[in-house]
Amino acid sequence: MKTSHNAIQALLEKYLEGQTSLEEEALLQRYFSDSEEPIHPNWEWARDVFSYTHNEQQFKVNLEVQRTNTTSGISWMRIAASFALLVVTTFGVYRLQEDYQERKMQEAYVETKKAFELVSKQLRHAQEQVAYLDYIDQTAQKILK
Repeated sequence: MKTSHNAIQALLEKYLEGQTSLEEEALLQRYFSDSEEPIHPNWEWARDVFSYTHNEQQFKVNLEVQRTNTTSGISWMRIAASFALLVVTTFGVYRLQEDYQERKMQEAYVETKKAFELVSKQLRHAQEQVAYLDYIDQTAQKILK
């Protein structure tokens, strides 16, 4: 590729002002990556800039290729992780409900036991009173005879 010194100088000035098109930047890229032509010593900075830009573009392309290759694997992993999370959460909620119901049943058992003990206590007290009445009744029967 033969490009005149003046044309490259004009393109570099335009590039530094941010007014180049993509085609002009591609032309500069090719010019500075072509090792056959000698580069003007004042343009060494431009060679570094365009080689860095070219390397970054290649790096981005490689990353995009890697992303597309691993995307299907990652999406399956995400789906599997989501499913596992759903199963664990469901099991955890179910277990919490069981614990809550068991705790409520234990509380109900304790309250029922207290109620039966109270009833039993009252029945024993009443039985003692009935025993006195029975004793009084037997004594009254003896006196009346």
